[in-house]
Amino acid sequence: MLGLELREEFRGAKLQGTTIDFSNYTKTGALDRSASDFLRITYPSSDLIKTLQAIAPGANRAVVLVGDRGQGKSHLMAAACHVLRDPSAGRAWLDDWASKLGDQTLASIGIRQGQCVIAEALHNQRFKYLWDILFALHPEGKYGEGLWAAQGEKRTDIPGRSVMLEMLKKAPVVLVLDEFQTWFD
Repeated sequence: MLGLELREEFRGAKLQGTTIDFSNYTKTGALDRSASDFLRITYPSSDLIKTLQAIAPGANRAVVLVGDRGQGKSHLMAAACHVLRDPSAGRAWLDDWASKLGDQTLASIGIRQGQCVIAEALHNQRFKYLWDILFALHPEGKYGEGLWAAQGEKRTDIPGRSVMLEMLKKAPVVLVLDEFQTWFD
């Protein structure tokens, strides 16, 4: 037996609101928890494994998760964030499941290191534009914003590619956007 158990929020008589929040004011969101704690309640589904393979070193692929409410998209994104933010916890989780399931392909999945991971739940409406997220949350965001502002009369309405590339060269980023369709609509 794998020892799977339902999380506390699923054990009650009534499920309220979004099941997985990245973070919230009570600090009980998925990304408010430690990586090992969150991964402890995470099963390596085929969707999660495909996601981790797509973001592994050398893969350099964008991942888009599409589906109806309640299919686990936010949980997948939170798990990927935790694996990237804490590669040692991610490696331990993958190795443990490889052992439990007798599937060494899990142990062979590479994990990126040294990336800035920015995760934003867009339904919170904290930002108007994508570049606002990067300027606010990227470690070199103020630098990028300064480059854009320093263009003076030549400044465009949207930060140019050169501004973004300069910022991202200084600190590569993995950008995880939850509820994109809500924000885009």
